[in-house]
Formats: sequence, C-alpha cells, structure tokens
Amino acid sequence: MSANPIIITPTSGGGPAISLCRRLRQCGVEPDSRIAIIAGNSEKFVVARDALALLGAIAVPVHPLLTAPEIRYLLGHSGAERVLVDDEHAEVAKAACRDLESSPAIDAIDWRDEGGDAGAPIGATLIYTSGTTGEPKGCLRTAAQERARAEELIASYSLTDDDVQLVASPLTHSAPGIFARAARLAGATTVLLPRFEPELVLEQIERHRVSFFFMVPTQYERLLGLPRATRGNYDLSSVRVAIVAGAPMPPATKERVTRWLGPILWEFYGSSETGTVSVLSPEHGASNPRSVGKLAAGVKLEIRGLDGIPLAPGKQGELFVNSETVMAGYTEPGGGPPTGRPELVSVGDLGYLDDDGFLYLVGRATDTIITGGVNVYPAEVERALAAHPAVHRCVVFGRDDDDWGQRVEALVTLEPEAELDHAELKAFLAERLAPFKIPKRFAVVSGESIPIGASGKAVRRLAHTVSGEPLR
Repeated sequence: MSANPIIITPTSGGGPAISLCRRLRQCGVEPDSRIAIIAGNSEKFVVARDALALLGAIAVPVHPLLTAPEIRYLLGHSGAERVLVDDEHAEVAKAACRDLESSPAIDAIDWRDEGGDAGAPIGATLIYTSGTTGEPKGCLRTAAQERARAEELIASYSLTDDDVQLVASPLTHSAPGIFARAARLAGATTVLLPRFEPELVLEQIERHRVSFFFMVPTQYERLLGLPRATRGNYDLSSVRVAIVAGAPMPPATKERVTRWLGPILWEFYGSSETGTVSVLSPEHGASNPRSVGKLAAGVKLEIRGLDGIPLAPGKQGELFVNSETVMAGYTEPGGGPPTGRPELVSVGDLGYLDDDGFLYLVGRATDTIITGGVNVYPAEVERALAAHPAVHRCVVFGRDDDDWGQRVEALVTLEPEAELDHAELKAFLAERLAPFKIPKRFAVVSGESIPIGASGKAVRRLAHTVSGEPLR
C-alpha cells in the first residue's frame, strides 16, 4: 500500500488557488483562455482547476500517462496558451511543447498561500475524447453545463456534507473529475488516491468511513479478484452508494458486487459529450440487470434508424440525446470556437427502450474501443503501428474481455523478410502511445488473412475471427 491519499475538503486549496489565479491574471491570462493542466491526482491538480475556474478560463485536463507526441497534438489542437504542470510531469511537458508552431508557456503549479476562501468553483472544461474520428476530439463543456452536471449528480445520489467520497481514477477523466467537483459543491469530503490499488481502496474506505464512490467495471473486477479473506478484513459498512459506469458491467459481475457490498450498486450511462443519460438504481438493477436504467431528469432521447427516422420502443437504433448537460460542441483545431452542435447529439451508441422506459445498449455504430473504462480509437493505434519499419499492414480492434470489458488487439502483416518481436514492438509503441492504448496481443498474419471490405479497407468487426501467430 504505497500510495498516500490526499484529503480534499470543500475549502481545500482555497488560498493557493486564489494566489495562482492572481498570478495567471498578471501574466495576461483572460477569461475563456485555454489552459492545459498536466498533473496527477493531487492537491496541485485541484488548485489548478480552481484557479482557472475563478479566472473564467477553460481548463484542458491532460491525462498524465500520455506521451509527449500525444500531448503535443492536444496542445496544438486546443490552442492552449499555457500549460500548468506539477514537478513529475515538467519534462514531458517541455518535450511536448517542442516543435509546436505556437509554443505555450509552461508554469509550475506552485503553492503560495496568500489566504482566502475560494469556495468550490466550477469552471469550463475542454476534455478530449476519442469520439467518432481517428483523432481525439475536444469536447467543450461550459461552466454552466459543468455545474448542471454536478448538481444532477448531487440530486441523483442524495449527496450531502455528511458524505465522504473516494476517488481512485484520474481527475483528468470526465466522470472522476465531475464527481470530485460535485462532492465539494455538496460540502462532502473526498479521499483522493494518486492511483488505483485494490487493497488500498478497501483500507481507505474503512479508515475514512467512505460513503460513496465511482469506479469503472475493471476496477470492480480488481476488487473482486482479491482473496475473499482479504476483502473480509475490512469494514465497508459505511458505503451507501457504489457507482459503476464507463463501460458495460456484465450482470454476473453486478451480482457478485451486490452479494459482497449489499444492494447499493448504482449504474449510469453517459459520455463526455452528453453528461448523464440514464441511471439504474439498485432496486431497478435487481429486476433489469442488463439495462442501463431510466432516463435522467431533463434528458430527451431519440432512437433513430439508418434513415434518421425515430423508432418505436423495442426497436434498435442509434441514440441521440439532449439535455442541459450536453456539451457546447467540439472545438475547432487551433483553439477555434466550438462547432455548433445539432439539437440532438450522438456518440455512436446503439440501443433500445423497452415498454417500461428502461434503456438497453446493444453495441456501437463506431469503432471506438472501451477498455477499462477508457476510450481508444483504433485508427490512432494503427498509425503508430504502421510507423514501424517492419509493419506492412495492420488492423486494430477490440475483443470482448471479462476483465477489461474490451481489450485492444492487433493483426499485423510484416514487410518481406522483416523480423519483429513483442518486446521491441511494445517499446516502439510506448514512445508514441499511452500504455492503455497499446494492444495487449499482437498476431502476425498473412496479407490475405486480414478481412478487407469492398472499399479496400480492413473490416474491424471481422478481425476477431482471425487467429494468426502470436508475436513473441
């Protein structure tokens, strides 16, 4: 148990946030300026978010595991004027800023406490998601939309100042970030872990009498993977709400969680673009375990066929959503204003409503892979693979997995007489991709084995039928 938790209260970091806000204003940062944050789960991250909210600037949270090339793309696309970093990520930030046409200034997130109470400010966020194209897309959420989303979470789970939340996922992700801000808005305390460690999670729940937490399915699998005796060593009776989202959780896993923790498992479906779409309570989950719940308050949903016409209950189609928590739009490259979004927004999920109003997901209209609750777009991984001199052709796809939800895999054909080994290829990709994007399995196949459609492009939905020779 090596990671030390950080305790975040409604007033945490108020003085330092006010000080950082003043310093940024003196440096010429104005409202609506886009400022990137590269930091792990820490008080410094919270201070940076609060300072930007106080200033009226737009925070661009950057996953701390991204490589310099990946960060460089986000900085260039977002038009970030400055980068706020903690000590651990200063070097990767410098490397990312090299070769940018307009290199942003890099500032350390310092800890000058000039006093004052910042409250629990909630500001605008430009969060990058795989979306439905080959490059990450900048999803702009205004301060009003972020606050509406936080208030929706407070109402859905009856959060109060008596609650204690545990966060064990990166605050740079959409859901953990907004849950952390919702808890502060409700006056609750947050126990923030620098990283997820299964037994440490249980130890902190017992020590701080945690009452609610959010995790993705893979994290629940990790907890269930602990020996029964280990799980039994900890008193988890303080937990009244356990929330899962980010990827589908198999009904069998839901049943195991409920047997362990009791009937306290809530599930919600949503995305960075849409906010919360539906909520499945423990009561409804017992009778409808394959559903993702009923529509959240204020959500308008249409399920459309291929012709764009709305479908009747029971018919499967693409989901289109609107509510006050739906994003303002996708940002234009270079920091341009967001594109005007349509009245109803889709992220490519397919599903249907039953006669009782329960929503069911059946798949995706896009190629996005959801692994461990994180979106990975195959085209991005394929570009990195194709840059290797030994790779002639490749196709990246997701394979269903009980642990990860989906795991990233790749089929590869080699250049004539080329040789390649697993460790060398992973090291090559590690310079270009975050760890969660690197395929967990590579199979070498002949060119004829890769399924090709009439357009000449690989058909990803058929790639899982090809076995190939595992790369060693």
